[in-house]
Amino acid sequence: MGFDIFREWKNSRLPIINGILYEDGSIRNIYVIRHNSISEIKLGERSHINSLINDKDFFTIYAYVLNTVKDNEKMIMVSCGDGSFGGDGFVIVEKLDQTKIKWIFVSDNSNPFEKVRIVNDSIFAYNNLNEKWIFEINNPTNIIIRSI
Repeated sequence: MGFDIFREWKNSRLPIINGILYEDGSIRNIYVIRHNSISEIKLGERSHINSLINDKDFFTIYAYVLNTVKDNEKMIMVSCGDGSFGGDGFVIVEKLDQTKIKWIFVSDNSNPFEKVRIVNDSIFAYNNLNEKWIFEINNPTNIIIRSI
């Protein structure tokens, strides 16, 4: 049967993937590289969650939601928070008209995201390192990180 992304999310669990996990189970790995006070995004390989679940290194974290916003026009709900290891952060976009996710960003070194906003066609997620991460709703691998 595979990894049921929505069920795991509703049970407050997310996979550690360092990237974007889409509703079809595909993954685009994304790595955060820190240079002193500057954070850089590096796109990695593509994979699928089902190819990872049998890996002995595959595991999930507990997801603690710290902030949620809804946009009824766009029919999405966005949540952000932290994982169970302290340096983890996540942003998740759920479809309001379905019981599905649009995508989830999970990183083991983004630090927790404490606040999230929907601004036009982007999501602004603020972490506890005084960074604003900007994700395009329909192209979430296009990420900008700004110090605030």
